[in-house]
Amino acid sequence: MLGRAAPRSRRQTRATVLENLLRTGGAFRSAIARETRLTEASVSRILAELRSENLVQETRHPAPYAGGPTSLVTLSNDVAVAGIELSNSRLSFGVGDLGGTLDYVDRMPASPQLDQDEFERLFRTSAAAMQAWTDKRGIAVRQVALSIPGYGREAGNPIYPWDVTRLRDFLGEALPGMPLALTNSVVAQAAFHRYSPSTSYPVAGNHLFLFVGHGVAGVIVNEAASIDAFSAFEIGHMVIERNGLLCRCGHRGCIEAYTSLRAISPIVGLDASEILNRGDSFIDVHGLDSDVRAALRERLVMLGLGLGNALNLHPLSSVVISGWPSLMPEDDRAAIIAGIDESLLGGFDERRLSLSFVAPSIGNDPRAALYYAAYCFVSGGGLDARADAHAALEEIA
Repeated sequence: MLGRAAPRSRRQTRATVLENLLRTGGAFRSAIARETRLTEASVSRILAELRSENLVQETRHPAPYAGGPTSLVTLSNDVAVAGIELSNSRLSFGVGDLGGTLDYVDRMPASPQLDQDEFERLFRTSAAAMQAWTDKRGIAVRQVALSIPGYGREAGNPIYPWDVTRLRDFLGEALPGMPLALTNSVVAQAAFHRYSPSTSYPVAGNHLFLFVGHGVAGVIVNEAASIDAFSAFEIGHMVIERNGLLCRCGHRGCIEAYTSLRAISPIVGLDASEILNRGDSFIDVHGLDSDVRAALRERLVMLGLGLGNALNLHPLSSVVISGWPSLMPEDDRAAIIAGIDESLLGGFDERRLSLSFVAPSIGNDPRAALYYAAYCFVSGGGLDARADAHAALEEIA
């Protein structure tokens, strides 16, 4: 006899509904009930509670079929979250809503070799500017997320080898009273692509998400797990050429030293700041001569070598790549497959491994961290720590 599923708490049911709305961008009540496996009565009760707290809103939007529902439920535009990213050689602060709209952005240059003292100085200055902006408008930030390259490794961060205890203490001081979540940059990117309505994500099952930007990192996406449980790893610091190009981690021959945006900027004739300014249009294929495209294909082969080695350690049947490689023509992207074929056990076989690409949205930081903040807010059921504790006491009673 099959056992009954354990009942979900108030926080969990609220989180289930809110996460569904974040993922879909809006849904009818019947669809919410079906996808969350809650009764329509439960959904109605939860939505009434969330609406009373101004976390959701309903607008007239008839279903595209006769006799269907007429009210579409969406997340409220009045909930403010903040995203902070250390990426692209800058520290970026942003405040926006749960739909990903950025109303405030502040970006400060940050050295790739940023030490902890300098980070704290930059952070304190930007945090004060953000606080002044929100105070002036009477905005209460409900959730903050900070993404840092390399963060979360048990062996320590190979990119920013800082004291994590000191970092957490400092952030609590610099952002008093604000719920804060820290994550690896690639996890924030995964959240952006998973929840952004502008992204048509090509894979539904478990897969490897690989992001190629100023760094090169991967995250193993388990669709049954929450985003903050995803396993991130720094594929960019896999050495593929002994005594090769110097990497920012201090080693030579790392994948990042050949395939990151900084590494290819001399090839395309643009410095890093110009690449960020141009965003996803920085690679104008029609403007790249044959020699430049050949050089970029060589770098894509190296990326494929590292990817194939990673898949030997973590076998998966699907890979999604985001970053400048996704801007290249399909014929040029085939160089990645050539690299995988040289390194993957048994070689590349399209029957065993699918490769997909999604647009990178280069230079849009801190939008990825903003989406991660939105995820953290909804996964907590939209409850702050005190409300959550009170709800737990109610359930025990």
